[in-house]
Amino acid sequence: MLNPQIQTILDSEIKRQASTLDLIASENYTSKAVREAVGSIFMHKYSEGYPGARYYEGNVNIDKIENLAISLVKKVFELPSNWDVNVQPLAGSNANLAVYNAILNPGDKILSMYLPDGGHLSHGWSYGTKEEKENTDINSPLYRGGSRKVNIVSKFFNVVQYKTDPQTYLIDYDLLEKLAIQEQPRLIITGGTAYVRDIDYKRVSEIAKKVGAYYLADVAHEAGLIAGKVLSSPFGYADAVTFTTHKTLRGPKGAVICANIEIIEKINKSIMPGLQGGAHNGTIAGIAQALLEADTPEFKEYSAQIIKNAKELANQLTEHGFNLITGGTDKHSILINLTNQEISGKFASFALNLAGIVTNMNTIPYETRSPANPTGLRLGTPSITTRGLKTENMAELAQLISGVIEVSSKVKALDFESFKAEIENNKVIINTQLRVQAICNLFPFRD
Repeated sequence: MLNPQIQTILDSEIKRQASTLDLIASENYTSKAVREAVGSIFMHKYSEGYPGARYYEGNVNIDKIENLAISLVKKVFELPSNWDVNVQPLAGSNANLAVYNAILNPGDKILSMYLPDGGHLSHGWSYGTKEEKENTDINSPLYRGGSRKVNIVSKFFNVVQYKTDPQTYLIDYDLLEKLAIQEQPRLIITGGTAYVRDIDYKRVSEIAKKVGAYYLADVAHEAGLIAGKVLSSPFGYADAVTFTTHKTLRGPKGAVICANIEIIEKINKSIMPGLQGGAHNGTIAGIAQALLEADTPEFKEYSAQIIKNAKELANQLTEHGFNLITGGTDKHSILINLTNQEISGKFASFALNLAGIVTNMNTIPYETRSPANPTGLRLGTPSITTRGLKTENMAELAQLISGVIEVSSKVKALDFESFKAEIENNKVIINTQLRVQAICNLFPFRD
């Protein structure tokens, strides 16, 4: 039995999740079976090493569950015969760092997507001082970083970042090729947190080969959509692919690395003993369960519905006057430029959360505001699709979002605390919260 203090907090979180609509693109609801696997007695076992080569005795069943997870990754993602898998990374950032540690030397150059344009911290991020920012051309297609190395990757490697096209906010592959030829990176990375269009993995692979670089495709967000065969796959094009298991794949919080046989052994050694000790065996069991669920016709239907919902929600938001980055989406996420709504991402996301619609503030390409209070708002459809919402429900959802943003934008508070105080008892917010609760009752999240 849980301690009453913990049980009270857990009950509160169950109530929060049950009574809100989760539109955070990087979140989802697992099945009860996944949660049982993660919380099972697999967590009792220490298992440094790999199947058949452990440093501790008593790992016969741990070997079986890890081998099962590996075989399922190969099957679900239809990996080429000369690829192998590591299911031990604790998180996506760890997985990426393991790849860097395996194939790069300190000081090697990485060419990755600019963070405000949709890249990820784990691809290397640094920013400049006030003086450096003043002397930086925001419209330059390449960002060379600043003196403030906020991410460990930027401390060990020479990270330069490509930006999206300033007009379309899409990756300009011709420009990326020119930058790669100019910069001669050792590694090129695609993927991130807020790039809402599909990626031409074949083209990037050709660019990497042309300059003699490795190519890492980080598909943390897209993994479930790739598994569901509704989005392009990087397997066979990239040299290595990393992904988290808790987003569109609908598994536990963990990560996977897939790579060709030329580098997978280096990656395995990079994980253990390079960066980690014993694997989290409960998590690996949960990953195996999620992959078994993904290897079904129902999951393919679910993956297709995620995209249908996202596209319809994007269309409906556009009808309400929202300015969507790239004009829409190819996958599960939507990025909104709130400039014409006269409200920032921090204020908008707080108000929506108050109304029971959970989102996150986000930078947009060529961002001019602080990351702590950026211009954008990011939405995603994995969780609400798991609940069972369909395209016909997106019109009402867009209307609810629009209503909250409209009333919030009229609050002319000078600071965030004043805004919170004024918006908390707003009638539109309260009425939206009641309607969201009713929708949640109609579409309960997975048990």
